[in-house]
Amino acid sequence: MVRTMRFVLLAFLLALSVPSGAATRYWLLQDVVFSDGRTAVGSFGYDDTTNQVTTWNIRVQGGSGYQPFTYLPGNSVPVNGGVGITGGFVYFFEFTAMEGTGGERRLWLSVKFRLDGAVSSQPLYLVDPLAPLGYYYAYERKPGAAPDRKIVAGSIDFVPFPPPVGLVDVIEFYHAGLGHYVMSADPPEIAGLDSGYFPGWTRTGESFKAYATGSSAGATMNPVCRYFKWPVGGVTTHFFSANAYECWLVDHLFGPEWVIESDNMFQIDLPDMATGACPGSTVPVYRLWNGVLPTNHRYTTSLAVRSTMMAAGWIPEGYGPVGVAMCAEGL
Repeated sequence: MVRTMRFVLLAFLLALSVPSGAATRYWLLQDVVFSDGRTAVGSFGYDDTTNQVTTWNIRVQGGSGYQPFTYLPGNSVPVNGGVGITGGFVYFFEFTAMEGTGGERRLWLSVKFRLDGAVSSQPLYLVDPLAPLGYYYAYERKPGAAPDRKIVAGSIDFVPFPPPVGLVDVIEFYHAGLGHYVMSADPPEIAGLDSGYFPGWTRTGESFKAYATGSSAGATMNPVCRYFKWPVGGVTTHFFSANAYECWLVDHLFGPEWVIESDNMFQIDLPDMATGACPGSTVPVYRLWNGVLPTNHRYTTSLAVRSTMMAAGWIPEGYGPVGVAMCAEGL
């Protein structure tokens, strides 16, 4: 049985002493394995002055009714505190994504010692062996949708720095025979498209900048999922989204017709969902749909390209009045 723990013990937190050298420290997940053999990788930052998780990038493999998923600041919220066990307590760190929706999922990690740097490596606290029901303290949960995935092994280790920040070029290709577009940030795949290994594709000259998978995540960063559609008339296609709930909906509504290829092809910002406005210096990426079978989507930062596609009958999708799907780095 996995215990439901959705509260922070305020009295416990107030009683904690704060060391004079407290600061944000970065903690790397090491060899974290679920009961189904799947893994979790990544890291998070924790400020033991404020008792707050400051940044996180944790990627879990799919399995046992769970799609693969990356917890980032743009799609999830952390809660941390302390909870009692037989004869003591443990420190917990919970990351919740898509709360209140059908796609809600939570990752729960626990350790026995405070993350103040005094202990540089410690195993995850998995289960209270003396509790009569065997409460678990490290798992992933989809409330009401799938059985909990218990974590059965793993540790967290102090590391001196967060993951590096890396930019990638997201390159667009066009297939004249199909009239279809596709984009990629994956170097081997780009090489295959350029070389003719995947025949018929040529670069359009359009591209935009995004963050590499696993990069240190800013406060609004989201992973971009990619789905593959089984052939219609021998033609396949792909769909991209930076919205975790939309990614979940593709699987939930269309089942085996669309297959997830990656939960994190690259990382990027989302626009304001009401206005379509992009944050800071980021630039809009517009999404358009051809509206016919075989279906296809095009993603572009160019208003001129957007106008041309609309004149050809393509339909804008996304957020705000002009259909902004995501926000690229404005470099």
